Amino acid sequence: MGLAQVLHDFANWSTVCGVPHIANARTKAWRIFWSVVFIGMVSMFIYQLYTMIVKFISFPTNVNTEIFFEEQDFPVVTVCNSNPYKYSVIANDSNLASIVNLMEVYKEAVTKSLASDDAYGFFEIMNTESEGNVSSNEYQIDQLAWEALALEAAQLGEQQLAPALYTFEDLITDCTFSGKKCSAADFTRVYDPIYGACYSFNEDASLRYSTNRAGMKFGLKLLITVSQYTTSLEKDFLPTTKMAGARVSIQPRGIHPALDNNGINVGVGHQTAISLTSTRTRRMKEPYGKCVDNDPTGTSPYKTGYTLETCFYNCRQRETMKQCNCANPRFKKFDSQQWCLPRKTDSANAQTQMQFENQNFPVKCLKSLRGDQSSATPNICPLNDCSCGPPCSEISYLTTASILKFPAEGYFVATNPMQGVAGSCDNQNPTFNKDQRKCRDWYAENALLLQVFFETLKYESYTEVPNYGISAVLNDLGGQAGLWLGFSVISVIEVCALIIMLGLFCVTCGKLKVRPDDGELEEDERIKDVEEVKKELDEADKHDKIMNDDESDDDDDFDDGIRDNNNEKQPKP
Repeated sequence: MGLAQVLHDFANWSTVCGVPHIANARTKAWRIFWSVVFIGMVSMFIYQLYTMIVKFISFPTNVNTEIFFEEQDFPVVTVCNSNPYKYSVIANDSNLASIVNLMEVYKEAVTKSLASDDAYGFFEIMNTESEGNVSSNEYQIDQLAWEALALEAAQLGEQQLAPALYTFEDLITDCTFSGKKCSAADFTRVYDPIYGACYSFNEDASLRYSTNRAGMKFGLKLLITVSQYTTSLEKDFLPTTKMAGARVSIQPRGIHPALDNNGINVGVGHQTAISLTSTRTRRMKEPYGKCVDNDPTGTSPYKTGYTLETCFYNCRQRETMKQCNCANPRFKKFDSQQWCLPRKTDSANAQTQMQFENQNFPVKCLKSLRGDQSSATPNICPLNDCSCGPPCSEISYLTTASILKFPAEGYFVATNPMQGVAGSCDNQNPTFNKDQRKCRDWYAENALLLQVFFETLKYESYTEVPNYGISAVLNDLGGQAGLWLGFSVISVIEVCALIIMLGLFCVTCGKLKVRPDDGELEEDERIKDVEEVKKELDEADKHDKIMNDDESDDDDDFDDGIRDNNNEKQPKP
């Protein structure tokens, strides 16, 4: 059996549209026509196959949105005083003299009475006022003071600052959850480099506060006393603190509060109601998405769950270490790293002027790393430079805040008549000399009421799923193959059989003989056709032989007759 015969046989019994037409075309023109049609259909199928492959390797996704209505775990609510340290304690503690010195220099810079250069760089900023941008300089002075305060506090450490930090009793006067009293045992103390001692409600894993009803009555209610004035009306805020109130962060359990970025400011003299709507998001990892479960570097000083903010913080800290050779106290650091010094130093081993300024003036170095929107080349852009991906699983809360004046005229902030209870404006409380007016006025300037609750128990769940998986590819492949080539599973098997036959043909160099069995021979239409043709040919030969014999006899009779006639015509002798 030759190669041409193998291909011809395949063309005869193939179910691929167009192939039998090419093999059995009666004329050359029809064979060319069907060949062109078949090549065109194959080309269209290859093009569709290419588009399917391109779409598949792009790994597209869809987002399925589902809405649920069920009992929800209450989030972690972290509250801090906008003033990190008690000024009354700092001013009288010799161990904290560095902060006192910073406050004095800051006050001189603000009042423009600073006459000479200082260790923090305020005088340098003041000298740029000749350019006419006074408001910008005032902003820079405030920012420099905040940076320097964080650096001074980092050098002192939390333990040395402890006397100046606000205790739970100092900050939270009253606490209820769904109408039931809560206490310090329901809070976890968190130290923040900017806001000092903060307190997180429901952070402890043993606490499982949840709510099965929405509304203000079924949430957390806190009476917070920030005490910018003591009850004896002495100032207790640092000169660098611009706002009187609290900083509030709302996040799931096990997540870093990120107060500096994601906190909400709540002012004194108001009741602030924060309603929550929960959203849950599940993202896909590579190759379908870019979500990650851990920091891309593999190591992070943050021991909480991974978030985009903590990844950015870690990245910015690495850049700070690279540029300034020290760590920014706004972000966590590893034990082997050192905090940046708050003041200028006199010596350095720098080889360039920029290195000299960065190493000898860390505050200026930290300021430069924040990036300037007006600069054509900002120092660091976390979105582009940090390679941080979003978390694969995330719970977020949409917050809506509303405020009312607090306390109202004639309202008893608390009814506990015990002496020393800061939350009582009862006329038996001697704290304000039993003067309820003074008590309410003090609360209007030094306290706030915070309520956090779910607006609805309904929440939306967003789940990222593959948009074009293997099953979709197979469906499209079958559809396109059937549309353009009439392909089916049988056709695929036929092509596989042809490939096997061609392989065997090549391996045996064309010597492979295929011997059909008797049944196949009997059923083979081609053999039947040959036998019929043979019979017809035999019949034709037989018929021709008979005709030839008859013609021979007639010729003999004709010859005999001629001879007889000739004999009769001859004369007798």
